[in-house]
Amino acid sequence: MAGEGSDKAVLEGAGAYFLSIVEASRDCIRVISAEGFVEYMNARGQALFEIEDFAGRNRSRYWPDMWPSESRGAVEQALHTALTGEAAAFRALCPTAKGDPRWWDTTVSPILDEGRVIRVLATSRDVTGEMRSEAQRQLLVNELNHRVKNTLATIQSIASQSLRNAGVDLAVRGAFEGRLMAIAATHNVLTDENWSAASLRQIIDGSVTPYRSNPSQLTISGDDLMVSPKPAVVLALAFHELAINALKYGALSAAGGHVDIGWAARGDQLDITWTEKGGPPVHPPERRGFGSRIVELALPNELGGAVDVDYRPEGLRCRIHAPLAALDKVDAFMSLA
Repeated sequence: MAGEGSDKAVLEGAGAYFLSIVEASRDCIRVISAEGFVEYMNARGQALFEIEDFAGRNRSRYWPDMWPSESRGAVEQALHTALTGEAAAFRALCPTAKGDPRWWDTTVSPILDEGRVIRVLATSRDVTGEMRSEAQRQLLVNELNHRVKNTLATIQSIASQSLRNAGVDLAVRGAFEGRLMAIAATHNVLTDENWSAASLRQIIDGSVTPYRSNPSQLTISGDDLMVSPKPAVVLALAFHELAINALKYGALSAAGGHVDIGWAARGDQLDITWTEKGGPPVHPPERRGFGSRIVELALPNELGGAVDVDYRPEGLRCRIHAPLAALDKVDAFMSLA
């Protein structure tokens, strides 16, 4: 290999054993001077970067100059960090010598001599396949999100037209369409997070805020938590039903009414409280409808916890108590992502 004697000279202080390890690596390994110039690159690195004349074209080049402009900032920052005595890492694009675009995970570490940085060791691993797979996965997820969003909009339109033409009561139509809107709003939040999780605050805000007549009617408090997709949808429906009930019979039906929603994590448990005040006197319902079943049956079943609904005369109070881990449930769809 051209320049092999010079390469060994750079590393001769470390001994032949170290050189043999470096040459056996499947990653690209470079030794960079304290001034930032490339002194050595192992044979595997030269092959990965498709460099055929390292000694003639790349030795003694300023290392950041070997990267494209969009990656240079990350390279210079990592080099600077290593020269101050700390390790650094970055992922960046750098084409091979023949122009083949590739992505690299690179770690940069200082080489010390009596506490002084004398050189820098840079190790790059080709992660192009991983980046391409991730880009393809993201493309498919985006397309799925777009189609589901369109499907929900279509269902809302069909439901609205069908119920209107069937002469269904306006209250029934409004309740059904509102539930679809709650699901759609939660879907939008999940889409923004690539279906990894949704913000509890956004779920509650999106489900309740549309039904207040002014900002003073609603208080939402608690450190934000992330909720995985399946419980997120059930929570959205439950808070939508509580909001609709408050709008019809409770605090949101009166100008001076107020709803306070708060939550707190205590150890491995989560407590969420919905408290109404300032509305008309509350009476327990004579029958359990869909909303009650969502709040009192579906929600505790999904969260593996308990829900207590107290129809106090001064205002309804709903308490949700569940394991904090219930927010991290992963369903079958997410396990395949």
